[in-house]
Amino acid sequence: MRLTQSVTVIVSIMFISTLLSGQTRDQFPYDLGKPHEVHYLPEILEEISGLTYYATDQLAALNDEHGRMYVYDIKEKKIVHRVRFEGNGDFEGIERVGDYIYATKSNGKLYRFHTAMTGVVEKLETPFDSQNNVEGLGYDPNSGHLLIALKDDGDLDNVEVKGKSIFGFHIETEKHTRTPLYVLHNKDLERVLGTSRKKIKPSGVAVHPISGDVYVVASVGRALVVFSNDGKPKNLTILKGGLFPQPEGIAFSPEGDLFISNEVEGEGGTIVHFKMR
Repeated sequence: MRLTQSVTVIVSIMFISTLLSGQTRDQFPYDLGKPHEVHYLPEILEEISGLTYYATDQLAALNDEHGRMYVYDIKEKKIVHRVRFEGNGDFEGIERVGDYIYATKSNGKLYRFHTAMTGVVEKLETPFDSQNNVEGLGYDPNSGHLLIALKDDGDLDNVEVKGKSIFGFHIETEKHTRTPLYVLHNKDLERVLGTSRKKIKPSGVAVHPISGDVYVVASVGRALVVFSNDGKPKNLTILKGGLFPQPEGIAFSPEGDLFISNEVEGEGGTIVHFKMR
């Protein structure tokens, strides 16, 4: 029998109305209309997907067609390191945790390898499949969970979710949370934004290194949603298409700089860099 589980987060009409009225705008730490810098990437990263902080002045990214990690230096403005860890496929999320890189395919397969490429590339078990369409991968150091964002079906066995879900994978125990840690309910968004807008579907997730807030970027619906680390939604921003043609990945530096990657059809993708206010 299929059981309906209660979920951690409900995005309410009152919450969204408050955000859109601008009552929390002054508290938001970034001016998303005024980037510090825009990085134009080589054509090999036209279909840039996941993004993560790698080292000082360096970000690691994926091209969603290949199991390869590309390290981009924001000072030198070029790719300085490449690692092939798997063959071709739809790779969407990447996250560095300590000395290890985690990467995920849209079909739910999760990979782990050492940054020095010692040892083997591990394949970790997950409950997700292509119906869930895994898109984003982040890490919450406070809980020790990888955050796995699902673009499509948020349901798992015996768990029914009416919205877009972010589940947790505890690195130490290698256990997945049975219910989502965060949920974005489309019906509540539609009541405020209107049914004419596309539904918001997560494409990337990252945890702010100072506040601990969880930032979720969406390519479908072109939006940025922020949750506090206790699971409560705080902010919703609709992103401008000029700067964010197709936002796919999100990452932070330890100092709180925000980076959002964009797929750009027909040319190299972009990484938009914001300083904290």
